[in-house]
Amino acid sequence: MTALALHSRSLNFRGKSNLHLAGGLLRSSMGPLERNRLGVILAQAEQAGIQGSIPETLRDPRLVQVLSRQFKVPAPSQDACHRYYRDHFEQFREPDRYLGRQIVLRTPRGDAAARDEAWARAERLIAILFFDPRMFGDLVATYDSINDGTGSGRIGPVARGALPPELDIALFGLKPGQIYPAPVATEQGIHVVMLDHILPGEVPSFSVVHGRISAALRSALRIEAARRHLARLAERYKAAAE
Repeated sequence: MTALALHSRSLNFRGKSNLHLAGGLLRSSMGPLERNRLGVILAQAEQAGIQGSIPETLRDPRLVQVLSRQFKVPAPSQDACHRYYRDHFEQFREPDRYLGRQIVLRTPRGDAAARDEAWARAERLIAILFFDPRMFGDLVATYDSINDGTGSGRIGPVARGALPPELDIALFGLKPGQIYPAPVATEQGIHVVMLDHILPGEVPSFSVVHGRISAALRSALRIEAARRHLARLAERYKAAAE
C-alpha cells in the first residue's frame, strides 16, 4: 500500500487554469477530497515552474518527480533486494583502475623556448623507451626525481576521469606495457607516459550495496505510485469536465 501525504488546506485558485477549475470543476462530479488534492497538486506544480492546462500539467513527467517524494512506501524485502543485486550484478562493478608511470619535464611558465626544448627532449626519451622500456627508471632518476604524487614516478592506481584531461586521454588509450607515442603537455610540464597494469574493477558484496539498492527500489515505488495517482486524477478530471 502507498500513502500520499497531502495536507488539507483552503484552496486559493489563481491563473487561467485555476479559474477554470473554480468555475467548472467545483460544480462537477468530483468529490471534495479529489478537488482538494487536485488543487494542492496544481499549487505544487506552479511552485515547481510547471505551467500549462490542467491535463497538460497532470501529464508532465516533472510533476511525477515532484509528487513522488510525498508518497510513503514500504521498505523492499531482503529477497527483493537480493533479486535486484543478482539481476543487475554488473551495474555495481567498480571502474577499472590504471597503474602507470610518467616523466615530467618542468619548464618556466611562459618560456616558449624552454617548453620547445622540453618537448624535443621528451620525444627523445620516448624513442629510447620504445627501444628499451626497462630504461624508464633510470630516465626518471636522471630527468626528474619528484615523487610527491604530482610529478614523475608512479601514476595511480586511478580510474578514468581522475587525471587532467590531456593525461586521461593518453593513459587510458594505452594497453599494459605501452608508451604513449607523443609528449603530453599539461600545466605541470611535458609528460612522457607509460601504462603498466590495468586492475579490473571488482563487484562489491551485497552487504556493501544493500542500502543503495533499497533506496533505489523505494524511489522506483514512489515514482510509480505518483504516476498512477496522477493518471487516476487526470481521468477523473476529464470525466468531470465532459
